[in-house]
Amino acid sequence: MANTGASPSEKSMRGTMADQKTPAGKGPEDKIPEDANLADHRAGKVRDADDGLVFPFHKVPHEGSVIEVAQGILWARMPLPWSLDHINVYLFDEGDSWTVIDTGSNGNSGRSAWEALEESTLGGKPISRVIATHMHPDHLGLAGWLTERHKAEFYISQTEYLLANTLWMSASADFPQSELDFLFEAGVDRQYEDMIKSAGFGNYKKGVYQLPTAFHRLEDGSEIMIGGRRWRTVMGRGHSPEHACLMCLDEPLFISGDQVLPQITSNVSVYAREPLANPLSHWLASLERIKQVPGDPLVLPSHGPVFTGLGARVQALIDSHLRKLNTLHAWLEEEERTPVETFPALFRRKITGFDFFMALGEAVAHLHLLESVGLAERRFDGEVNRFSAKGDIASTDIMKAVMTLKGVPLRSLNDFD
Repeated sequence: MANTGASPSEKSMRGTMADQKTPAGKGPEDKIPEDANLADHRAGKVRDADDGLVFPFHKVPHEGSVIEVAQGILWARMPLPWSLDHINVYLFDEGDSWTVIDTGSNGNSGRSAWEALEESTLGGKPISRVIATHMHPDHLGLAGWLTERHKAEFYISQTEYLLANTLWMSASADFPQSELDFLFEAGVDRQYEDMIKSAGFGNYKKGVYQLPTAFHRLEDGSEIMIGGRRWRTVMGRGHSPEHACLMCLDEPLFISGDQVLPQITSNVSVYAREPLANPLSHWLASLERIKQVPGDPLVLPSHGPVFTGLGARVQALIDSHLRKLNTLHAWLEEEERTPVETFPALFRRKITGFDFFMALGEAVAHLHLLESVGLAERRFDGEVNRFSAKGDIASTDIMKAVMTLKGVPLRSLNDFD
């Protein structure tokens, strides 16, 4: 969910992009983030959902406390300095040490929260392994700090580790021209150029302690022992390039990271570093594969409460994006639009501040998916990309079309057995 460094900082953008012009109009009934559910996140409310989800723990851990969700598996929360103000982390009792999955972002509040857990919960035992589901700052921001502090090993997928290092080392006071070009070609008003440039390009580094200099690679289908249980790595794509979920082979447990969240949907964006990317196709293919996870496991997500009802939630996420694609196609049938001008078709609320850049990346992702399956076409006039509808979306099976795109289909989970 976190910013990956391709946009100015949240503080510098707060309120400034509110005047970016988009055409008036009513958007669809679903949006990202869902305001009521985000409010539940902030208030720590846990209530069973209308879509078949069940939240077996009718409370959430407060800072410095934990909830045991299964034998030897503790659920804790770390504070975040953003609108999404927490991340779940999970601690696995290894007997003489602990394994930790995800860490929170770098900063005084996050380090203080870990120090409080060391005092209240770890019982004097060190952390021997830190596992990061992916490279966003709320997930590995304190990985380097924890591995230094406890002399722990670090586990992550290779793509996430290398991209994290690239973003960390490329932090700069100067905003790259390629990033500016990407924004302007998507329809951002050039009057904001000086403001954007003044924010610099160091946002990712601000949230991430210096990364461990070595790592152990998580690969799709590989198995690992955590907390006395066998876990299989299930890679997801779209929200990040090689996001590691973990499926327990010994009991019905599934660590979903940001790939499946119970109350809000993860951001799926195109970034300037890969301007023609099609991440939404990878996201949908990943969700389709997660439907193969057997049974009805207890799902341990990175944000929101622990829940059951994985299959129902995955289908709801797929259906939400399909509705957006249908609404966007209808919006493009009226007239051609820049990515910025598609906001009313995708989001019901006014998009301001840092959320503007996440929404822009998401809008481009939806446009690129329609383009990839022959339902939209672009026209570049030398300054701005504009998209118009193409074909008949009502007669198009979008999921089937996505699964025929080269490089998108994933290996079936059944092939690992």
